[in-house]
Amino acid sequence: MSEKQLDFLKGTWDLLEATFTARDGSLEMPWGPSPIGMGVISESGDFSAHVMRARRARFASDHPTPAEKQQAYDDYFSYFGRILRFDDGQGTMISRVGGSSNPNWTGGEQVRYLDIEDQDHIVFRTPPIPFAGAEVVGRLRWKRRRSDPA
Repeated sequence: MSEKQLDFLKGTWDLLEATFTARDGSLEMPWGPSPIGMGVISESGDFSAHVMRARRARFASDHPTPAEKQQAYDDYFSYFGRILRFDDGQGTMISRVGGSSNPNWTGGEQVRYLDIEDQDHIVFRTPPIPFAGAEVVGRLRWKRRRSDPA
């Protein structure tokens, strides 16, 4: 694992935007136009990422309906695991998924293209993936969370 890349990425990141673009240029925003989220990367390469719709409907009762459960699933995504390696030639980060809200990801590897905009802004892009009947490329833009002065 590239210590330089990991050293740069370690810390807490806040989600700024999440879009998925199809080959025809159409844009999907599964968590709405202003999603919220947080990513955390440790010194050892462990990570956790959470993305959700900013305004989620509350359940009508303590026992959600099937439709409410489906909407809750659609409005939130998370996964965690460990960064395995960086491929500087490809500009990618490869991680092993320890657990995910999508059970098909658990135990597998995920590839992300990493674009470093500046010291405080990064973009993770997916390779082409299936989404809603089309093949899309996901783009999630993050901002480094800085500690407030005491």
